Amino acid sequence: MSSLPNILWIYADELRADALGCYAPDGIQRHTPHLDRLAAEGVRFDACYCNAPVCVPSRTATLTGLYPEETGVYHNEACWRNYRMADPPVTLPVWLAQHGYETVNLGKVHTPRDLPVWSRSDERGAGMNEFYAHVESESLSGVRPPGLPLHLGAAYPKGLPYPPEQITERGLAYLRQVRGPFLLRLSYLQPHTPVLPPHPYAELYEPASFDGSVRPNPKASAFERRFVEVLESSAMATEAVQRAQAYYHGLVSWLDAQVGRVLDELALLDLERDTIVLFESDHGTSLGDGGRFQKQTFAYEVHRVPRLARWAGQLAQGQVRSDICEGVDIPRTLCHLLGLAPHAGFGGRALFRDPEPAAVYGTIGYGLPDSRAFPNLGIGDDQGRGWPRRACLRTARFRLDKSVRRDGQPLGDVAQDPFLVDRALDPHETQNRASDPAYVGVLAELDAQLDAHIRDSVEPPAAYTLP
Repeated sequence: MSSLPNILWIYADELRADALGCYAPDGIQRHTPHLDRLAAEGVRFDACYCNAPVCVPSRTATLTGLYPEETGVYHNEACWRNYRMADPPVTLPVWLAQHGYETVNLGKVHTPRDLPVWSRSDERGAGMNEFYAHVESESLSGVRPPGLPLHLGAAYPKGLPYPPEQITERGLAYLRQVRGPFLLRLSYLQPHTPVLPPHPYAELYEPASFDGSVRPNPKASAFERRFVEVLESSAMATEAVQRAQAYYHGLVSWLDAQVGRVLDELALLDLERDTIVLFESDHGTSLGDGGRFQKQTFAYEVHRVPRLARWAGQLAQGQVRSDICEGVDIPRTLCHLLGLAPHAGFGGRALFRDPEPAAVYGTIGYGLPDSRAFPNLGIGDDQGRGWPRRACLRTARFRLDKSVRRDGQPLGDVAQDPFLVDRALDPHETQNRASDPAYVGVLAELDAQLDAHIRDSVEPPAAYTLP
């Protein structure tokens, strides 16, 4: 075994932090024993935020250490066939490969087509359509929001092969034969929509134990209120929402079981002390909170993500970190732990060395005339206009997000629809303080800081089409 440590990066999709027992509020039971053990044996980050509440830009940020404003990757259109990055940056896997690492991805990738990343990648088991190779979508008795043709929850039929389990199997096979050093990423689609847990996880939670409410927040931003309108979630029955919530958490428990299998194999192969284990998600999701489902907003349950790190004998056990951190921190953090100089282009900070930043940032959307909330489905305009770009800043106390671009043009102050949260008074982030006279100074300071962040944003060519 090489003297350089290995990296096992387990990456979930659409996983909200409070779906794990180690993050759940007091009194809430979640069946995630293996991830809870990982947290107890390593470091848990309680204030970690994605750099975009949707797949492609968030994944690009974690791999490059760059914000969406620096890459031009703002939404999932960036992985469409004729989308091109003007100058693809160096990614963490490419950098590690130059320093002797084998870099392997098993599972979902979902990054721009011309962004160099992995030495080897096998995406089998990560496709949404793979579920329907053995069963017709229409035959599943599940829950769908009226505004979207997506399964928010359904039980996958018993006795059929469950496609994502092959990611785990290939990961175990890789660990048994590898000689290192390696960066192995196991990238699961789960618990992303379609939420289709297999038996017995589909029956693990009793639907009646969940709240099931879809009460829209009248004090939310116009952006979030319009998002709820697109989903038409207010038409959903409480019982249907409860079933969707039970299926989601059952699928999280399935994911936890996969993590347990991989962690047990590391121990069996005596690789624990030689391997940094990182677990996180590209973004969270809403499960009826404030009338929302899916991602696409900076609501707390979407913007916040779980992040667990373990390196036996090197990182403190059971440490809980409350400092704000973000996706772009991954490349510098791992380089620091490996003892390698980071690439000069990596942004972010080394989490086990550098001080807490004043703020973290997130952005979503191209803000073009044909932009949509759900671009792959062509669903979700803004009252006849293109879906706006939305940018967000978070400090340890405040959240500010606002619309900054629509129909290909920057938005003026009047049209930006700012939403300001004081988490010290409003941890559920339901009250908008943007028009409160007591917050005039705070709003001005944060607004100027967010404007400075987005001032030199990369604007890619608008000529792209569906794959």
